[in-house]
Amino acid sequence: MNNHQDPETETLAETDNFMAWRANEPDGETTYYLQLGRATINFFMEEWDELLASIAELKQAKANEEGMFAVSFDNVDVWMDNEDWTEFLQLLRDLEK
Repeated sequence: MNNHQDPETETLAETDNFMAWRANEPDGETTYYLQLGRATINFFMEEWDELLASIAELKQAKANEEGMFAVSFDNVDVWMDNEDWTEFLQLLRDLEK
C-alpha cells in the first residue's frame, strides 16, 4: 500500500518561459515555486511574502554595464538579459493581481 500523497498545486502566474506556482503539501506546509527557464527556486511562505514585497523595487532595477539584470534569492543569483528581465517583470505583475 502506498501512503504517498502528491501535493495539490495551483499555477499563480505564467509566461512563455517562466512560471510561479503554489503547492499545498500533504503535511500542511505551503511551498511556492518560481521556474525561471531551466532553474526552479522554491520558497517557504515567509520567503515568498518577501519576494512579493520586493516587486516594486525589482521593477526599478537597472541593467549593469553588460546589459544584464540580476536578482538574488537566498544565496542564488540569477542573471537575465533584457528580454528575459522583461518577461520576469511580466510574471511579477501577474503575481500582483
